[in-house]
Amino acid sequence: MRDMLLSLGIDRWVLPAMLFWPVLAALLVRVGGRDVSRDEAGGEAPSGGPDARVLTVAALAIEALLAVALWGVFDADGRGWQARVDLAWLADLGATLSLGVDGLSLPMVVMTAFVVPLALLGSWNNVRVRTPAFGALLLLLTSGLIGVFITLDLLAFYLAWELMLIPTYLLVGVWGAAGTSRASLRYVLFTLVGSLLMLVAIIALWNAGGGTSLHLDNLLQVALSPRTQLWMFLAFFAAFGVKSALVPFHTWLPDAQGAAPTVAAVTLGLKVGAYAILRFAIPLFPAAAMDHTVRTTILVLSVIAVVYGALVAMAQRDFKRVISYSSISHLGLIMLGSFVLTQQSVQGAVMSIISSGIATTALFLLAGMLEDRRATTAFSAFGGLARVLPWFSVALIVAMLSTVALPGTIGFIGEFLVLIGTYAEYPALAVIATSGVIFAAVYGLRAVQQLLFEKVDTETNGALPDLSGRERFVMVTLVAAMVYLGVAPHAILQRADRASQALIESVRFGPNAPTTLPPVSQSR
Repeated sequence: MRDMLLSLGIDRWVLPAMLFWPVLAALLVRVGGRDVSRDEAGGEAPSGGPDARVLTVAALAIEALLAVALWGVFDADGRGWQARVDLAWLADLGATLSLGVDGLSLPMVVMTAFVVPLALLGSWNNVRVRTPAFGALLLLLTSGLIGVFITLDLLAFYLAWELMLIPTYLLVGVWGAAGTSRASLRYVLFTLVGSLLMLVAIIALWNAGGGTSLHLDNLLQVALSPRTQLWMFLAFFAAFGVKSALVPFHTWLPDAQGAAPTVAAVTLGLKVGAYAILRFAIPLFPAAAMDHTVRTTILVLSVIAVVYGALVAMAQRDFKRVISYSSISHLGLIMLGSFVLTQQSVQGAVMSIISSGIATTALFLLAGMLEDRRATTAFSAFGGLARVLPWFSVALIVAMLSTVALPGTIGFIGEFLVLIGTYAEYPALAVIATSGVIFAAVYGLRAVQQLLFEKVDTETNGALPDLSGRERFVMVTLVAAMVYLGVAPHAILQRADRASQALIESVRFGPNAPTTLPPVSQSR
Protein backbone atom coordinates (compact mmCIF):
# COMPACT_ATOMS: atom_id res chain seq x y z
CA MET A 1 0.00 0.00 0.00
CA ARG A 2 2.80 2.43 0.89
CA ASP A 3 4.57 1.80 -2.42
CA MET A 4 1.37 2.46 -4.31
CA LEU A 5 0.79 5.76 -2.47
CA LEU A 6 4.39 6.81 -3.06
CA SER A 7 4.06 6.03 -6.76
CA LEU A 8 1.20 8.51 -6.87
CA GLY A 9 3.47 11.17 -5.37
CA ILE A 10 1.21 11.69 -2.37
CA ASP A 11 4.17 12.33 -0.09
CA ARG A 12 5.03 15.43 -2.18
CA TRP A 13 1.69 17.19 -1.76
CA VAL A 14 -0.24 15.71 1.17
CA LEU A 15 1.13 18.11 3.81
CA PRO A 16 0.53 21.32 1.81
CA ALA A 17 -2.94 20.00 1.04
CA MET A 18 -3.66 19.39 4.71
CA LEU A 19 -2.47 22.89 5.59
CA PHE A 20 -4.26 24.88 2.89
CA TRP A 21 -7.38 22.84 2.15
CA PRO A 22 -9.17 23.95 5.36
CA VAL A 23 -8.42 27.59 4.52
CA LEU A 24 -9.93 27.23 1.05
CA ALA A 25 -12.85 25.27 2.46
CA ALA A 26 -13.45 28.00 5.06
CA LEU A 27 -13.98 30.48 2.24
CA LEU A 28 -16.34 28.10 0.46
CA VAL A 29 -18.37 27.48 3.62
CA ARG A 30 -18.58 31.17 4.47
CA VAL A 31 -19.69 32.20 0.99
CA GLY A 32 -21.76 29.21 -0.11
CA GLY A 33 -23.10 27.72 3.11
CA ARG A 34 -26.71 28.18 4.21
CA ASP A 35 -27.39 29.55 7.67
CA VAL A 36 -29.74 27.29 9.65
CA SER A 37 -30.83 30.04 12.05
CA ARG A 38 -34.52 30.06 12.90
CA ASP A 39 -36.73 33.09 12.41
CA GLU A 40 -39.53 34.13 14.78
CA ALA A 41 -42.01 31.77 13.11
CA GLY A 42 -39.66 28.82 13.53
CA GLY A 43 -38.71 28.61 9.86
CA GLU A 44 -35.22 28.46 8.45
CA ALA A 45 -33.44 31.68 7.56
CA PRO A 46 -33.94 32.61 3.89
CA SER A 47 -30.46 31.85 2.58
CA GLY A 48 -29.61 29.55 -0.29
CA GLY A 49 -27.09 26.77 -0.71
CA PRO A 50 -26.46 23.62 1.32
CA ASP A 51 -26.38 23.60 5.11
CA ALA A 52 -23.11 25.19 6.22
CA ARG A 53 -22.64 22.45 8.80
CA VAL A 54 -22.84 19.77 6.09
CA LEU A 55 -20.23 21.61 4.01
CA THR A 56 -17.99 21.94 7.06
CA VAL A 57 -18.19 18.24 7.91
CA ALA A 58 -17.54 17.31 4.28
CA ALA A 59 -14.44 19.52 4.21
CA LEU A 60 -13.21 18.04 7.50
CA ALA A 61 -13.85 14.52 6.15
CA ILE A 62 -11.53 15.30 3.23
CA GLU A 63 -8.92 16.45 5.75
CA ALA A 64 -9.30 13.14 7.59
CA LEU A 65 -8.80 11.21 4.32
CA LEU A 66 -5.62 13.18 3.70
CA ALA A 67 -4.46 12.21 7.20
CA VAL A 68 -5.05 8.53 6.33
CA ALA A 69 -2.95 8.98 3.20
CA LEU A 70 -0.19 10.60 5.29
CA TRP A 71 -0.24 7.65 7.68
CA GLY A 72 -0.01 5.31 4.70
CA VAL A 73 3.12 6.91 3.20
CA PHE A 74 4.94 7.15 6.55
CA ASP A 75 7.80 4.69 7.05
CA ALA A 76 7.49 3.42 10.62
CA ASP A 77 11.16 2.41 10.69
CA GLY A 78 12.49 5.62 9.14
CA ARG A 79 14.30 8.46 10.86
CA GLY A 80 14.05 12.18 10.33
CA TRP A 81 11.35 14.17 8.58
CA GLN A 82 9.06 12.38 6.16
CA ALA A 83 6.69 13.67 3.48
CA ARG A 84 8.86 16.79 3.67
CA VAL A 85 8.12 19.74 1.42
CA ASP A 86 10.15 22.97 1.21
CA LEU A 87 8.50 25.86 -0.58
CA ALA A 88 10.11 29.25 -1.21
CA TRP A 89 8.64 31.99 0.94
CA LEU A 90 10.48 34.99 2.45
CA ALA A 91 13.96 34.56 1.03
CA ASP A 92 15.33 37.79 2.54
CA LEU A 93 14.54 36.50 6.03
CA GLY A 94 15.64 32.96 5.34
CA ALA A 95 12.07 31.76 5.93
CA THR A 96 10.67 28.84 3.96
CA LEU A 97 7.36 27.08 4.10
CA SER A 98 8.94 23.85 5.28
CA LEU A 99 6.58 21.03 6.23
CA GLY A 100 7.33 17.56 7.55
CA VAL A 101 6.33 14.95 10.11
CA ASP A 102 8.09 12.39 12.25
CA GLY A 103 6.92 9.81 14.75
CA LEU A 104 6.06 12.46 17.34
CA SER A 105 3.93 14.68 15.12
CA LEU A 106 2.26 12.08 12.88
CA PRO A 107 -0.06 10.68 15.59
CA MET A 108 -1.03 14.24 16.57
CA VAL A 109 -1.95 15.11 12.99
CA VAL A 110 -4.08 12.00 12.49
CA MET A 111 -5.78 12.37 15.88
CA THR A 112 -6.65 16.02 15.22
CA ALA A 113 -7.90 15.34 11.69
CA PHE A 114 -10.40 12.80 13.04
CA VAL A 115 -11.34 14.41 16.36
CA VAL A 116 -12.50 17.74 14.90
CA PRO A 117 -15.11 16.34 12.45
CA LEU A 118 -16.30 13.85 15.07
CA ALA A 119 -16.69 16.71 17.55
CA LEU A 120 -18.77 18.67 15.06
CA LEU A 121 -20.94 15.65 14.24
CA GLY A 122 -21.42 14.91 17.92
CA SER A 123 -22.51 18.48 18.68
CA TRP A 124 -24.58 19.00 15.55
CA ASN A 125 -27.37 21.02 17.15
CA ASN A 126 -25.19 22.83 19.66
CA VAL A 127 -24.72 25.82 17.33
CA ARG A 128 -27.66 26.95 15.20
CA VAL A 129 -26.95 30.64 14.54
CA ARG A 130 -24.49 32.16 12.05
CA THR A 131 -23.43 28.64 11.05
CA PRO A 132 -21.48 29.68 7.90
CA ALA A 133 -19.20 31.89 10.00
CA PHE A 134 -18.95 29.20 12.67
CA GLY A 135 -17.95 26.56 10.11
CA ALA A 136 -15.42 28.86 8.48
CA LEU A 137 -13.75 29.63 11.81
CA LEU A 138 -13.67 25.95 12.74
CA LEU A 139 -11.92 25.16 9.46
CA LEU A 140 -9.39 27.95 10.02
CA LEU A 141 -8.80 26.58 13.52
CA THR A 142 -8.20 23.13 12.00
CA SER A 143 -5.61 24.58 9.62
CA GLY A 144 -3.87 26.21 12.57
CA LEU A 145 -3.87 23.01 14.60
CA ILE A 146 -2.46 20.96 11.72
CA GLY A 147 0.06 23.70 10.99
CA VAL A 148 1.40 23.59 14.55
CA PHE A 149 2.18 19.89 14.09
CA ILE A 150 3.72 19.98 10.59
CA THR A 151 5.58 23.32 10.22
CA LEU A 152 9.35 23.17 10.59
CA ASP A 153 10.06 26.87 10.01
CA LEU A 154 9.63 28.87 13.22
CA LEU A 155 7.99 31.84 11.52
CA ALA A 156 5.47 29.55 9.81
CA PHE A 157 4.95 27.81 13.15
CA TYR A 158 4.21 31.12 14.85
CA LEU A 159 1.65 32.04 12.19
CA ALA A 160 -0.02 28.63 12.58
CA TRP A 161 -0.02 29.14 16.35
CA GLU A 162 -1.82 32.47 15.99
CA LEU A 163 -4.20 31.01 13.41
CA MET A 164 -5.14 28.47 16.05
CA LEU A 165 -5.69 31.03 18.83
CA ILE A 166 -7.74 33.73 17.09
CA PRO A 167 -10.60 31.51 15.78
CA THR A 168 -10.84 29.86 19.20
CA TYR A 169 -11.30 33.26 20.84
CA LEU A 170 -14.10 34.09 18.41
CA LEU A 171 -15.77 30.69 18.77
CA VAL A 172 -15.87 31.08 22.55
CA GLY A 173 -16.78 34.77 22.58
CA VAL A 174 -19.48 34.74 19.90
CA TRP A 175 -21.06 31.27 20.18
CA GLY A 176 -20.43 30.56 23.84
CA ALA A 177 -22.98 30.63 26.63
CA ALA A 178 -24.43 33.93 27.79
CA GLY A 179 -21.95 36.09 29.67
CA THR A 180 -18.86 34.49 28.16
CA SER A 181 -17.02 37.74 27.41
CA ARG A 182 -14.98 37.43 30.59
CA ALA A 183 -13.93 33.83 29.83
CA SER A 184 -12.98 34.64 26.23
CA LEU A 185 -11.12 37.78 27.28
CA ARG A 186 -9.09 35.86 29.87
CA TYR A 187 -8.25 33.26 27.25
CA VAL A 188 -6.99 35.78 24.73
CA LEU A 189 -5.02 37.80 27.30
CA PHE A 190 -3.31 34.73 28.76
CA THR A 191 -2.38 33.27 25.39
CA LEU A 192 -1.50 36.56 23.68
CA VAL A 193 1.09 37.53 26.29
CA GLY A 194 2.80 34.15 25.97
CA SER A 195 2.67 34.28 22.16
CA LEU A 196 4.31 37.70 22.02
CA LEU A 197 7.11 36.55 24.31
CA MET A 198 7.67 33.57 22.02
CA LEU A 199 7.81 35.87 18.99
CA VAL A 200 10.50 37.98 20.64
CA ALA A 201 12.51 34.82 21.38
CA ILE A 202 12.13 33.62 17.78
CA ILE A 203 13.49 36.93 16.50
CA ALA A 204 16.39 36.80 18.96
CA LEU A 205 17.20 33.20 17.98
CA TRP A 206 17.07 34.08 14.27
CA ASN A 207 19.45 37.00 14.89
CA ALA A 208 21.81 34.78 16.91
CA GLY A 209 21.95 32.42 13.94
CA GLY A 210 23.08 35.19 11.63
CA GLY A 211 19.65 36.09 10.28
CA THR A 212 19.93 33.51 7.49
CA SER A 213 17.40 30.82 8.41
CA LEU A 214 14.33 30.18 10.54
CA HIS A 215 14.25 26.43 9.92
CA LEU A 216 14.23 24.26 13.03
CA ASP A 217 17.07 22.04 11.80
CA ASN A 218 19.33 25.05 11.27
CA LEU A 219 18.40 26.80 14.51
CA LEU A 220 19.18 23.62 16.44
CA GLN A 221 22.82 24.14 15.40
CA VAL A 222 23.04 27.74 16.66
CA ALA A 223 25.36 27.83 19.67
CA LEU A 224 23.90 29.84 22.57
CA SER A 225 25.23 30.65 26.00
CA PRO A 226 23.41 29.03 28.94
CA ARG A 227 22.07 32.42 30.05
CA THR A 228 20.70 33.20 26.58
CA GLN A 229 19.15 29.76 26.39
CA LEU A 230 17.45 30.32 29.74
CA TRP A 231 15.70 33.53 28.69
CA MET A 232 14.63 32.10 25.33
CA PHE A 233 13.42 28.89 26.93
CA LEU A 234 11.34 30.81 29.45
CA ALA A 235 9.73 32.82 26.63
CA PHE A 236 8.82 29.66 24.71
CA PHE A 237 7.68 27.92 27.88
CA ALA A 238 5.44 30.86 28.76
CA ALA A 239 3.57 30.49 25.48
CA PHE A 240 3.32 26.71 25.58
CA GLY A 241 2.71 26.39 29.32
CA VAL A 242 -0.13 28.90 29.26
CA LYS A 243 -1.78 27.26 26.24
CA SER A 244 -1.42 23.86 27.90
CA ALA A 245 -2.96 25.22 31.14
CA LEU A 246 -0.12 23.99 33.31
CA VAL A 247 -0.51 24.93 36.97
CA PRO A 248 -0.29 27.84 37.88
CA PHE A 249 -1.27 29.09 34.37
CA HIS A 250 -4.44 27.01 34.31
CA THR A 251 -7.14 29.30 35.68
CA TRP A 252 -8.51 30.33 32.28
CA LEU A 253 -9.24 26.78 31.08
CA PRO A 254 -12.27 25.66 33.18
CA ASP A 255 -14.07 28.96 32.57
CA ALA A 256 -13.33 28.93 28.84
CA GLN A 257 -14.35 25.30 28.36
CA GLY A 258 -17.44 25.74 30.46
CA ALA A 259 -18.56 28.73 28.37
CA ALA A 260 -17.47 27.45 24.95
CA PRO A 261 -19.65 25.62 22.44
CA THR A 262 -18.92 21.91 22.59
CA VAL A 263 -16.62 21.69 19.58
CA ALA A 264 -14.54 24.64 20.84
CA ALA A 265 -14.31 23.03 24.29
CA VAL A 266 -12.91 19.94 22.56
CA THR A 267 -10.25 21.87 20.63
CA LEU A 268 -9.27 23.80 23.76
CA GLY A 269 -8.54 20.45 25.39
CA LEU A 270 -6.09 19.28 22.73
CA LYS A 271 -2.57 19.37 24.18
CA VAL A 272 -0.88 21.34 21.39
CA GLY A 273 1.23 23.27 23.89
CA ALA A 274 2.64 20.07 25.35
CA TYR A 275 3.59 18.89 21.87
CA ALA A 276 5.27 22.24 21.13
CA ILE A 277 7.39 21.90 24.27
CA LEU A 278 8.63 18.51 23.09
CA ARG A 279 9.20 19.70 19.53
CA PHE A 280 10.67 23.19 20.05
CA ALA A 281 11.35 24.35 23.62
CA ILE A 282 13.36 21.37 24.89
CA PRO A 283 15.54 20.59 21.81
CA LEU A 284 16.24 24.25 20.97
CA PHE A 285 17.34 25.14 24.50
CA PRO A 286 18.47 21.88 26.14
CA ALA A 287 20.91 23.42 28.61
CA ALA A 288 18.09 25.57 30.01
CA ALA A 289 15.48 22.79 29.92
CA MET A 290 17.84 20.36 31.67
CA ASP A 291 19.23 22.92 34.11
CA HIS A 292 18.82 21.44 37.57
CA THR A 293 16.80 24.32 38.98
CA VAL A 294 14.59 24.77 35.92
CA ARG A 295 14.01 21.08 35.42
CA THR A 296 13.27 20.42 39.08
CA THR A 297 10.86 23.35 39.23
CA ILE A 298 8.92 22.14 36.19
CA LEU A 299 8.86 18.55 37.43
CA VAL A 300 7.52 19.66 40.81
CA LEU A 301 4.91 21.86 39.13
CA SER A 302 3.93 18.90 36.97
CA VAL A 303 3.40 16.64 39.97
CA ILE A 304 1.46 19.41 41.72
CA ALA A 305 -0.72 19.70 38.61
CA VAL A 306 -1.40 15.95 38.66
CA VAL A 307 -2.55 15.96 42.27
CA TYR A 308 -4.14 19.41 42.34
CA GLY A 309 -6.17 18.87 39.18
CA ALA A 310 -7.49 15.55 40.48
CA LEU A 311 -8.36 16.91 43.93
CA VAL A 312 -10.17 19.94 42.52
CA ALA A 313 -12.03 17.70 40.06
CA MET A 314 -13.29 15.71 43.05
CA ALA A 315 -14.85 18.86 44.50
CA GLN A 316 -16.75 19.95 41.38
CA ARG A 317 -20.52 19.83 41.05
CA ASP A 318 -20.61 20.34 37.29
CA PHE A 319 -19.69 17.68 34.72
CA LYS A 320 -17.87 20.09 32.38
CA ARG A 321 -15.66 21.42 35.17
CA VAL A 322 -14.80 17.88 36.24
CA ILE A 323 -13.57 17.20 32.70
CA SER A 324 -11.57 20.46 32.63
CA TYR A 325 -9.75 19.79 35.89
CA SER A 326 -9.19 16.19 34.85
CA SER A 327 -7.50 17.55 31.71
CA ILE A 328 -5.27 19.76 33.88
CA SER A 329 -4.26 16.72 35.92
CA HIS A 330 -3.42 14.73 32.79
CA LEU A 331 -1.38 17.64 31.47
CA GLY A 332 0.78 17.35 34.58
CA LEU A 333 1.62 13.75 33.67
CA ILE A 334 2.43 14.74 30.09
CA MET A 335 4.78 17.48 31.27
CA LEU A 336 6.35 15.10 33.77
CA GLY A 337 7.11 12.60 31.01
CA SER A 338 8.44 15.31 28.72
CA PHE A 339 10.98 16.73 31.17
CA VAL A 340 12.09 13.45 32.73
CA LEU A 341 13.17 12.70 29.15
CA THR A 342 13.61 8.94 29.30
CA GLN A 343 12.65 6.74 26.38
CA GLN A 344 9.54 5.44 28.11
CA SER A 345 8.48 8.78 29.51
CA VAL A 346 8.63 10.56 26.14
CA GLN A 347 6.64 7.80 24.46
CA GLY A 348 4.24 7.91 27.38
CA ALA A 349 3.82 11.65 26.94
CA VAL A 350 2.96 11.14 23.26
CA MET A 351 0.46 8.40 24.10
CA SER A 352 -1.05 10.56 26.85
CA ILE A 353 -1.56 13.46 24.44
CA ILE A 354 -3.40 11.11 22.08
CA SER A 355 -5.33 9.52 24.93
CA SER A 356 -6.38 12.87 26.33
CA GLY A 357 -7.45 14.05 22.89
CA ILE A 358 -9.74 11.04 22.36
CA ALA A 359 -11.15 10.56 25.86
CA THR A 360 -11.62 14.26 26.61
CA THR A 361 -13.37 14.68 23.26
CA ALA A 362 -15.76 11.87 24.14
CA LEU A 363 -16.50 13.30 27.59
CA PHE A 364 -17.09 16.84 26.36
CA LEU A 365 -19.37 15.54 23.62
CA LEU A 366 -21.36 13.58 26.21
CA ALA A 367 -21.56 16.68 28.39
CA GLY A 368 -22.71 18.67 25.39
CA MET A 369 -25.40 16.08 24.64
CA LEU A 370 -26.72 16.46 28.18
CA GLU A 371 -26.60 20.23 27.83
CA ASP A 372 -28.55 20.09 24.57
CA ARG A 373 -31.25 18.02 26.29
CA ARG A 374 -31.44 19.77 29.67
CA ALA A 375 -29.55 23.09 29.22
CA THR A 376 -27.26 22.22 32.14
CA THR A 377 -24.42 19.90 33.09
CA ALA A 378 -24.80 20.21 36.87
CA PHE A 379 -24.84 16.83 38.62
CA SER A 380 -27.83 17.90 40.70
CA ALA A 381 -30.00 17.99 37.57
CA PHE A 382 -29.48 14.32 36.75
CA GLY A 383 -29.56 10.85 38.23
CA GLY A 384 -30.47 7.35 37.16
CA LEU A 385 -29.69 8.01 33.51
CA ALA A 386 -28.54 4.40 33.03
CA ARG A 387 -32.21 3.36 33.03
CA VAL A 388 -33.28 5.74 30.29
CA LEU A 389 -30.08 6.40 28.28
CA PRO A 390 -28.31 3.02 27.78
CA TRP A 391 -26.18 4.08 24.79
CA PHE A 392 -25.12 7.27 26.57
CA SER A 393 -24.32 5.31 29.73
CA VAL A 394 -22.06 2.76 28.03
CA ALA A 395 -20.14 5.50 26.21
CA LEU A 396 -19.72 7.51 29.43
CA ILE A 397 -18.45 4.52 31.39
CA VAL A 398 -15.84 3.55 28.78
CA ALA A 399 -14.65 7.14 28.28
CA MET A 400 -14.36 7.70 32.01
CA LEU A 401 -12.53 4.41 32.55
CA SER A 402 -10.02 5.44 29.89
CA THR A 403 -9.64 8.80 31.63
CA VAL A 404 -8.85 7.08 34.94
CA ALA A 405 -6.34 4.78 33.15
CA LEU A 406 -8.06 1.41 33.38
CA PRO A 407 -5.84 -1.32 31.87
CA GLY A 408 -7.09 -2.21 28.42
CA THR A 409 -7.74 1.41 27.48
CA ILE A 410 -5.42 3.93 25.84
CA GLY A 411 -5.33 6.01 29.02
CA PHE A 412 -3.48 3.25 30.83
CA ILE A 413 -0.72 2.93 28.23
CA GLY A 414 0.34 6.58 28.38
CA GLU A 415 0.21 6.94 32.16
CA PHE A 416 2.03 3.64 32.75
CA LEU A 417 4.89 4.58 30.41
CA VAL A 418 5.23 8.03 31.97
CA LEU A 419 5.32 6.62 35.50
CA ILE A 420 7.83 3.84 34.85
CA GLY A 421 10.01 6.27 32.86
CA THR A 422 9.85 8.76 35.73
CA TYR A 423 10.62 6.12 38.34
CA ALA A 424 13.98 5.43 36.67
CA GLU A 425 15.19 8.92 37.66
CA TYR A 426 12.76 10.36 40.20
CA PRO A 427 11.13 7.54 42.17
CA ALA A 428 9.67 9.92 44.78
CA LEU A 429 7.95 12.04 42.12
CA ALA A 430 6.68 8.90 40.41
CA VAL A 431 5.11 7.68 43.65
CA ILE A 432 3.43 11.04 44.29
CA ALA A 433 2.19 11.26 40.71
CA THR A 434 0.74 7.75 41.02
CA SER A 435 -1.59 9.08 43.70
CA GLY A 436 -3.22 11.12 40.94
CA VAL A 437 -4.39 7.86 39.40
CA ILE A 438 -6.14 6.98 42.65
CA PHE A 439 -7.77 10.41 42.88
CA ALA A 440 -8.80 10.12 39.23
CA ALA A 441 -10.70 6.95 40.06
CA VAL A 442 -12.52 8.83 42.80
CA TYR A 443 -13.72 11.76 40.69
CA GLY A 444 -14.35 9.59 37.64
CA LEU A 445 -16.45 6.95 39.38
CA ARG A 446 -18.22 9.62 41.42
CA ALA A 447 -19.27 11.41 38.23
CA VAL A 448 -20.50 8.14 36.73
CA GLN A 449 -22.44 7.31 39.89
CA GLN A 450 -24.12 10.71 40.14
CA LEU A 451 -25.10 10.83 36.49
CA LEU A 452 -26.09 7.23 35.93
CA PHE A 453 -26.95 5.48 39.17
CA GLU A 454 -28.47 7.96 41.58
CA LYS A 455 -32.25 8.03 42.00
CA VAL A 456 -33.85 9.05 38.72
CA ASP A 457 -36.00 12.17 38.58
CA THR A 458 -38.69 10.71 36.32
CA GLU A 459 -40.44 14.02 35.78
CA THR A 460 -37.45 15.70 34.11
CA ASN A 461 -35.13 12.85 33.12
CA GLY A 462 -37.44 9.90 32.60
CA ALA A 463 -38.32 10.89 29.04
CA LEU A 464 -34.89 12.09 27.88
CA PRO A 465 -34.03 10.77 24.41
CA ASP A 466 -31.02 8.47 24.14
CA LEU A 467 -28.25 9.04 21.62
CA SER A 468 -29.40 9.56 18.06
CA GLY A 469 -27.96 7.53 15.20
CA ARG A 470 -25.47 10.30 14.44
CA GLU A 471 -24.40 10.54 18.09
CA ARG A 472 -24.09 6.76 18.32
CA PHE A 473 -21.77 6.71 15.31
CA VAL A 474 -19.51 9.32 16.91
CA MET A 475 -19.38 7.67 20.31
CA VAL A 476 -18.88 4.14 18.92
CA THR A 477 -15.94 5.46 16.88
CA LEU A 478 -14.32 7.14 19.89
CA VAL A 479 -14.95 4.18 22.20
CA ALA A 480 -13.48 1.79 19.63
CA ALA A 481 -10.37 3.97 19.37
CA MET A 482 -9.93 4.04 23.16
CA VAL A 483 -10.18 0.28 23.45
CA TYR A 484 -8.24 -0.67 20.30
CA LEU A 485 -5.29 1.62 21.07
CA GLY A 486 -5.34 0.40 24.67
CA VAL A 487 -5.02 -3.20 23.56
CA ALA A 488 -2.79 -2.65 20.50
CA PRO A 489 -0.77 0.58 20.93
CA HIS A 490 2.10 -0.71 18.79
CA ALA A 491 1.16 1.37 15.74
CA ILE A 492 1.78 4.62 17.63
CA LEU A 493 4.66 3.44 19.83
CA GLN A 494 6.60 2.04 16.88
CA ARG A 495 6.42 5.35 15.04
CA ALA A 496 7.26 7.37 18.14
CA ASP A 497 10.24 5.19 19.07
CA ARG A 498 12.86 6.54 16.67
CA ALA A 499 11.62 10.12 16.98
CA SER A 500 11.86 10.00 20.76
CA GLN A 501 15.39 8.57 20.48
CA ALA A 502 16.36 11.41 18.14
CA LEU A 503 14.90 13.96 20.57
CA ILE A 504 16.87 12.59 23.50
CA GLU A 505 20.08 12.45 21.44
CA SER A 506 19.69 16.06 20.29
CA VAL A 507 19.26 17.19 23.89
CA ARG A 508 22.26 15.24 25.12
CA PHE A 509 24.71 15.72 22.26
CA GLY A 510 23.68 18.82 20.32
CA PRO A 511 25.73 22.05 20.28
CA ASN A 512 23.70 23.45 23.17
CA ALA A 513 23.68 20.27 25.23
CA PRO A 514 23.93 20.70 29.00
CA THR A 515 27.36 20.12 30.47
CA THR A 516 25.83 17.94 33.18
CA LEU A 517 23.75 15.27 31.49
CA PRO A 518 20.72 13.64 33.05
CA PRO A 519 21.84 10.36 34.65
CA VAL A 520 19.26 8.26 32.79
CA SER A 521 18.02 9.14 29.34
CA GLN A 522 17.19 6.06 27.29
CA SER A 523 16.09 3.41 29.74
CA ARG A 524 13.84 0.94 27.94
